[in-house]
Amino acid sequence: MQFFNPSAFVFLVLIPIAALIFGFRHWIKSRSLGKFADLEMIPKLAPFSSSKRPAFKAALIIMAVLLCVLALARPQWGEEKRQVQRKGVDIVFLFDTSLSMLTQDTKPSRFDKAKIEIRNVLKKLKGDRIALVAFSGSAFLQAPLTIDYGAFLLFLDAIKVGYVPDPGSSLTDAIRTGLGAFPKGDNKYKVMMIFSDGEETTSQATEVIQKAKAAKVRIYCIGFGTKQGAPIPLTSGRGGQVSGFKKDRLGKVVISKLDDELLEKIARETGGLYFPSTPSEKEMDLIYTHIQGLGKKTFKAQDVIEKEEHYQIFLFPALILLMLELLISDRKKTGIAS
Repeated sequence: MQFFNPSAFVFLVLIPIAALIFGFRHWIKSRSLGKFADLEMIPKLAPFSSSKRPAFKAALIIMAVLLCVLALARPQWGEEKRQVQRKGVDIVFLFDTSLSMLTQDTKPSRFDKAKIEIRNVLKKLKGDRIALVAFSGSAFLQAPLTIDYGAFLLFLDAIKVGYVPDPGSSLTDAIRTGLGAFPKGDNKYKVMMIFSDGEETTSQATEVIQKAKAAKVRIYCIGFGTKQGAPIPLTSGRGGQVSGFKKDRLGKVVISKLDDELLEKIARETGGLYFPSTPSEKEMDLIYTHIQGLGKKTFKAQDVIEKEEHYQIFLFPALILLMLELLISDRKKTGIAS
């Protein structure tokens, strides 16, 4: 036997507490009666009174509490084999790690906000396979398609700005790498989600969009930053202290702005949606709802062996004991006519 919820045993402390309460009540009652007459005379003076029935009722309650605690602990023994079919969508997350993502016109920064939104959308997913592509001037598959969300988060946490050494920002390389993450032969239920400020340093977007359309991949884009933009901070040291701002060749501070034109085009032409990032993250709810409307494919069924639960064996007797406690009177019957 094993217990699925052993933390429930903490409620066993209720049993000695209940016993102390019932014992204290009996002592108070006996003491009060002793003020009026000798305890040996009580049965003659009050023939309906019973000292055994309250004790028996208390024992029923204590036994019921014990059985309820055992039921809450969810005892398991034996094994049950069943087949589980998982349904979902394949989703590849494309995460921009270029230097411009350090800009703080989106709080706490474009990069940190993108991580937060990816984490939050994962909380909504159920049964979907997910993959992660990190990109800046080039792209690589950081985590292949998996249903292990915990492992995915470990890969996500490892990504930092500058993680991809090539400078710049190439959405086309990111999409091309993302397309390679999907299994070959599938023509439906494939989604990409791009988290970027939209900056693009290459000029092959049209070609890669056509490839995504041919592969029937819907691309959803979330833009980070503002139209006004802000300087790109440069950090130094382990504490990430800002030591200055990025400058161009003429020594002028570079202002990075949200470039949503390409993001909108990618989403529109592939049947997806584009939204700028917002503090409330309502855009993620809208995208998730849209993805759910695409339908789900059934992945390969798996045989799962689970322990059988037997909490009912303890719960039903506990209910019966509580019902008996209610039916039993504190007073005993006598043959004295009224």
